[in-house]
Amino acid sequence: MAASTFERKIEIKEPEYVQRLFTLMEDDRPVSPLSDHPYTEDERERNVELFKQFLSRSKMQINT
Repeated sequence: MAASTFERKIEIKEPEYVQRLFTLMEDDRPVSPLSDHPYTEDERERNVELFKQFLSRSKMQINT
């Protein structure tokens, strides 16, 4: 069965409800921002090497 989506226009006209929405949106902010560098340099190097190994194995399987 195909998935379907429904688009509805949502209008908030009452100022009280607009303020409630803003309050909810502000309260839901992450406590701390995401790290710009989630991996250490060593972890990144290890991941690159593992990725290279994966690619080399994939190439060998395709050629055989």
